[in-house]
Amino acid sequence: MENIISTSSNLTTEKTFNGTVWRPSNLDLNEDTAFEVAQKNNISINLSKLLINRNIKKISHFLNSKLKENISVNEILKLSNLKKTIPFFENINNDKKISIFSDYDVDGACAAAIFKKYLTQFGIEVFVYIPNRLNEGYGLSTPACDKLLEFSSNILVLDCGSNNIDEQKYIHKQGANLLVIDHHECESYFNETIVINPKTPEDKSNLDDLCATALSFLVLVFLNHEDIFQKKDILQYLDLVSLATICDLVPLNNINRSFVKQGLRIINSENKNKGIQTLINLTKIKQKISEYHLGYIIGPRINAGGRMGESLLAYNLLSSENIHQAIQVAQIIESHNQNRQKIQTKIVKEIDLDHNNNVNINFFYDEKWHIGVVGIIAGRLMRINNRPSFVMTQSNDLVVGSGRSQGEKNIGLLMMQATQKGILVKGGGHRKACGFTLKKENVDTFKSFLIDQTKDIEILNEKSYDSLIDVNVINDNLLKDLEYLSPFGQQNAEPIFKIEKAKINILKIFKDKHAKLKVSDNLGFSCEGMFFDVSSTDLKNYLANRSEFNCYFKVKKDPYSDKTIIHLEDIH
Repeated sequence: MENIISTSSNLTTEKTFNGTVWRPSNLDLNEDTAFEVAQKNNISINLSKLLINRNIKKISHFLNSKLKENISVNEILKLSNLKKTIPFFENINNDKKISIFSDYDVDGACAAAIFKKYLTQFGIEVFVYIPNRLNEGYGLSTPACDKLLEFSSNILVLDCGSNNIDEQKYIHKQGANLLVIDHHECESYFNETIVINPKTPEDKSNLDDLCATALSFLVLVFLNHEDIFQKKDILQYLDLVSLATICDLVPLNNINRSFVKQGLRIINSENKNKGIQTLINLTKIKQKISEYHLGYIIGPRINAGGRMGESLLAYNLLSSENIHQAIQVAQIIESHNQNRQKIQTKIVKEIDLDHNNNVNINFFYDEKWHIGVVGIIAGRLMRINNRPSFVMTQSNDLVVGSGRSQGEKNIGLLMMQATQKGILVKGGGHRKACGFTLKKENVDTFKSFLIDQTKDIEILNEKSYDSLIDVNVINDNLLKDLEYLSPFGQQNAEPIFKIEKAKINILKIFKDKHAKLKVSDNLGFSCEGMFFDVSSTDLKNYLANRSEFNCYFKVKKDPYSDKTIIHLEDIH
């Protein structure tokens, strides 16, 4: 019985190598419909099936993803409080000074860099303050407000600040002007503050899925339209918008898809941001830059400075107009990233996931852990067993932590509820990511609260694949189809395909955890593939049990050989 997994629909299926239950993403996919859609849109059958699986109706619109077709000034004007920004920026244009406060992650750094680049064109002095993650924590604080006020009475807060009502009131009492551009959950704010946040109760824009950098870009579109400043080319900033959109894990709906596609075009041109350019060169990426590189190579490095206690590094890199300065900052960031990886690996080895076996969450606290990596650890744990994960450590006299989930519960709202109940000192975030601060004596109460709030969610180790294909279609044509479908991310996952009754031969083992394989069918067709992060012993034992396997995989271009290969997700 140990090879049988019970599933949510009371069916059973044979255990795969990774212990996952695999299901087709669309059981009702009709071959005739796929053929009709392919003919009508002059696309391949495979691409047609992928689009149908994603319930894409306006196929030409989706594949082209032109920004002007997905957002208009009239739609931007639906952002609550947007017109109130006119006197705010007119005042800045007169004073020629502004203080900017932003979060320390990629989204915050990108938003701050865009405003700095934009405003300095008009002779405006820009002071940017980003809190130290290790000893100041997330969001506005009174000392930070004082530093902002020292430079200017015009204060712009990016990617945070919606829920800092006390600090909003404090800034108002000093006679200063405050604009917040944010996208975190927000139920209320001080009425004298200008808050641009689609998640406020009165906002009717339906732009909830945008990150703070994307919202900042829309504010610039509005300023251009209103002629507050001399009209400038703001499309050049879409490289930063695409980077933040991918790294903040927001859904790739129509507008976000357009942001990323157009931003990637800039990144792959000669006009890319100098900070992004230095990281591409430093990491020796030779291929065309994709959303994968932004999310898994560029983004983690940009975040590394803030995680290790140098929060301004990311902003300094992305706002730099000097390639030599950018190179120096990038080298420091790379050193921090290597240190972050070592710390992260050590902590993951210390954690025993069986400790929380009888509840629906992963909950871990250790006062010795590095505060800069708790969010990454939470994300890693969540991906291992699919449970909402909360990881904490000590910071001065308080406990500080991060949470990650797949969205079964809106954990950002949970943090706000826990704050209202007095369990947390402060907390907030999104549906899938959150941050929080609490007193040490409330850790057990917080755990009980989370266990109670998640007791009814269903944790399933299930994944879906897009379609069944033959080995002979794993070629450059399929890669072209995937490029049309990209960028991939939230709500447009990279397709996973299935091959049935394949033979698998191990060609080479790397570091005892990565396997190079040959996958072939009964017709003589074959392709090469990689199976990452697997025990070579376990894999050899599994392959020895039978002669044919079902394979679940993604299709890639091998950067070394330029061949079309597969990256295996699972076999059985």
